[in-house]
Amino acid sequence: MEIPTTLPQKIEAAMAPSSTNANTNQNDPMQHPLEAISQGIQGLTGEKRAPRQMHMGSSNEGPADIIAKVSGSVQGGIRADDAPYFTSNEGIPYPDPAHSKTVGGIPVASDVFLFQKQQTFNRSKNLERMVHPCGSGAFGYFEVTKDVKSLTKANFLSSVGEKTPVFVRFSTVTVGREYPDEARNPRGFAIKFYTMEGNYDIVGLNFPVFFCRDPIQGPDVIRSQSRNPINFLPDYDALFDLLANTPEGNHAGLMFFSNHGTPVGWRFNHGYGCHTFKWVNAEGKYVYIKYHFIAKHGQKQFTQREATQMCGEDPDYSKRDLWEAIENKEKIEWTAMVQVMEPDEADPEKLGFDPFDVTKVWPRKLFPMQEFGTLVLNKNPENFHRDVEQAAFSPGSLVPGIEDSPDPLLQFRMFFYRDAQYHRIGVNLHQIPVNCPFMSKSFSPLQFDGQMRVDANHAFNKQYAPNSFAHKFRPDVAEAPYQVSDNIMSRKSHYWHEAKRNEYDQPKELWTRVMTQEQRDHTILNTFNMLKFVKYPDIVKKYLAQQYNIGPDYAQGIYDLLAKSDSKPEFPFSEVVDLSKSAHVWFKEEKFRPLNGEKLIDIIFNRKAPANVSFSTREDIIRRTEKAKYMPMKRTSRGILTTEVEV
Repeated sequence: MEIPTTLPQKIEAAMAPSSTNANTNQNDPMQHPLEAISQGIQGLTGEKRAPRQMHMGSSNEGPADIIAKVSGSVQGGIRADDAPYFTSNEGIPYPDPAHSKTVGGIPVASDVFLFQKQQTFNRSKNLERMVHPCGSGAFGYFEVTKDVKSLTKANFLSSVGEKTPVFVRFSTVTVGREYPDEARNPRGFAIKFYTMEGNYDIVGLNFPVFFCRDPIQGPDVIRSQSRNPINFLPDYDALFDLLANTPEGNHAGLMFFSNHGTPVGWRFNHGYGCHTFKWVNAEGKYVYIKYHFIAKHGQKQFTQREATQMCGEDPDYSKRDLWEAIENKEKIEWTAMVQVMEPDEADPEKLGFDPFDVTKVWPRKLFPMQEFGTLVLNKNPENFHRDVEQAAFSPGSLVPGIEDSPDPLLQFRMFFYRDAQYHRIGVNLHQIPVNCPFMSKSFSPLQFDGQMRVDANHAFNKQYAPNSFAHKFRPDVAEAPYQVSDNIMSRKSHYWHEAKRNEYDQPKELWTRVMTQEQRDHTILNTFNMLKFVKYPDIVKKYLAQQYNIGPDYAQGIYDLLAKSDSKPEFPFSEVVDLSKSAHVWFKEEKFRPLNGEKLIDIIFNRKAPANVSFSTREDIIRRTEKAKYMPMKRTSRGILTTEVEV
């Protein structure tokens, strides 16, 4: 028998009937349970009554088979139901669709068909996503258009013309699964690449920035844009109160209230990776990068009035538009672009901004956009629940050649996205076709058991490692080391912009130089139309003070509209101006502010005290770390001798 060597041959072999393909190997971890049962039956009885050759097999292919077909990587799709009669989940013939078993007309508990039907219905929905609940998606492919081998060893980016199957899910970020998808909201833009070295996820937005940079504020951002827990109404007080007290959040806030918050469907959006990542090449050298996916068909946005009208006329407009465009074979493409920064350039003092702060962008004049590929969507899902609702993305799904950066929010998202999915759909989510790494040239996980585990599970591997029987590890894919700012544990901030006036530089640039006058006018009106519902004057005043630092005309424009409405401000605009002078330090406690270039280790050993560190704080640090002078020294990656001191 010819051994498959090329990728098309491997896929063809994987999709071949069970009697001839490699899936009959008991050691194959992707073997479908039906095939295992089939082999067991034949071994015990000598008969070939394999369920795969019967009607059960026609609707129960393995996850790799299903996703290979659904994604368009091989021909085929869901097989038509050609079974001769309907059955229960156990395959027992179904007697009648309209009559329950009764005694004197009263339904009885022994009617297993009735109970199974209702019990399944009661459990037919997964837990709703806490974030990005409302959405839809499509399959397609990513094609490399420029040679980037010098920058990354990622296999799927290794050669021009290389195509990789993808699944993309678009979504609104907050509110709920059934909420109109044209309401004002950020839009999720998540891509799953099915590569030969595993699934790679980019979990981004239609904004290049986010509302917070410290992970401890993540749940607060989402709650502030969700319904009020008491009356379940939109909570405008919470939305504006959080922005009023979070200076760094108003860059994303400005985009939120612009018409970017009401795009025309999913496909007329640019997509952004938001975070900074590392590309690592075959020599182990790395660069920092940011992803941009630029819609070839351009961006389009609704005005507030148009979006409100669409929410009433067609609350599922975005989902419908994407589905129908693909059914009509319209071109849906994005140009994949990347900004590149050398490690020695990543210095906030030299750049004037923090390259690892997710509330900031990289100026394109300093770091030009470089094309590296094309993202194409051309195939609709076959089943929404299976292919979209159960899709799971994680920023921690990184393939060799692509790694994390010191971005604190990214670091925590790499954990909690997968944790949320384990809660929502279980630890064996890789068995769901859309999440299955069907293109991976190796699949031998060291995670076992768990609810609904139905693949080969241990596959005769030992359930511990290391062991004396198998050593299949890849030291060549270990992450490239990089140095963080210090080795001191504390709650001291490492955010370069914190409590500084330059927090507003980038949103100010967006307001004054990037937006047109028409866009500014729309943003003022959009903001007013939501701010007018806020009940507390102090929230309104503080929010306007933040916006005054972005653009005095922005704050003044909103104030003037409020003054003409039923929500007339109870304070003069001069109070907004006065308040704006301290807005950059709100909720930035002095105790936790950055040390303005001085390292905490200097305070400990040299007893220096920067101006923003109080005497008591300094003495407390010294007192608790006096013994550090006698601790063993540790050499860092740059040859700097330090001690591991917890503060």
